[in-house]
Amino acid sequence: MNRIWLSAVLATSLFNGPVYSADTTFHFMQIEQVIGGVNGDTTAQAIQLRMRSSFQGSVSFARLRVWDAQGLNPMVVINFGQNVALAGCGRRVLITSPNFNSLTTPIAIPNFTMTNLIPPSYLPAGSITFENNFGTIIYWRLSWGGANYTGSNAGSCTNDDSICPGPGDFGPPWPDPLPSGGCQALQFQGACNALSTTNADDYALTNRAAVFTNNANISFTVSVTPCCGNGVPEPGEDCTNCPADVTCRPGTECIAGVCEPLPNTADISGPLGPGFPDGCVDAFDLGTLLGAWCSAASDPDPPDDVDPPCEGCTSPNFALADIAGPGSPPNNPPDGCVDAFDLGKLLANWCSVAGGNPCGTCQ
Repeated sequence: MNRIWLSAVLATSLFNGPVYSADTTFHFMQIEQVIGGVNGDTTAQAIQLRMRSSFQGSVSFARLRVWDAQGLNPMVVINFGQNVALAGCGRRVLITSPNFNSLTTPIAIPNFTMTNLIPPSYLPAGSITFENNFGTIIYWRLSWGGANYTGSNAGSCTNDDSICPGPGDFGPPWPDPLPSGGCQALQFQGACNALSTTNADDYALTNRAAVFTNNANISFTVSVTPCCGNGVPEPGEDCTNCPADVTCRPGTECIAGVCEPLPNTADISGPLGPGFPDGCVDAFDLGTLLGAWCSAASDPDPPDDVDPPCEGCTSPNFALADIAGPGSPPNNPPDGCVDAFDLGKLLANWCSVAGGNPCGTCQ
């Protein structure tokens, strides 16, 4: 029986071409990473696929299409036409536009070049589908634009967490436009074998400049000077030319072209108080004020204008940017607490009176 079955398979192969099973072609694939432009140049685009299983390199049977905000007017980004050499869970397939390659370090070597770019009008809201080259089966879909995308979120259950047999659902979409103004890309956060849950939950912007990888496992980092050198800058790094969608890390702010830490009540940077020798209100002064208030508030017989202590007394090491309540110290703020908001307001008032930034603490 085995010999008869093998003979039948060989005969089929001879007359009808190679015999493939569902797990030896191209079906198990993620759209792992997409960038719609670099630093506002929407002719510099890249799409990275990632295999979910072994033996998924036969992408000659597949294509990528992009759809507008209504899920209409599809455009073929690429019909692959040939396979890639290496396959396995985690192996990538890199597709770029010609103008993207020179904006990476080292210069990108893609596996395929985009036949058509994602139109700029599709960047605010749209969808990309990885599908068979007849367009009859969508194996993965990435949509973006939130409520501005009103097209289909449907696809096959092959790579979706929906129960097969049955349709897959890749929605709701990523809530924001496809990134194009800086160095960041939209990236799938799951493991190489992960199924899709929803685009909104599965994707996030890369923390720093996007890194794209080709099928030979060679990586290319988006790196051009207007992108702050290497994506989202860290404290102390240059932020002079950051695009609008690239900001300093939380707890820092771009001041005079450098990401500077925001003042913290735990930072001791000068002697006591306004009217004292340095004439500056700084983090030390604000921390002293908080300490004095907490001490008075914990008095068994506090004055009438002092309320019981609050959470700020046990956690003084918060940033001034943290807004925990209304009010203005030192006189009995409305929520009964002297907190970061109150101290920040005091500093802002002092800076306004002092004018400029005489002590380096006004921001």
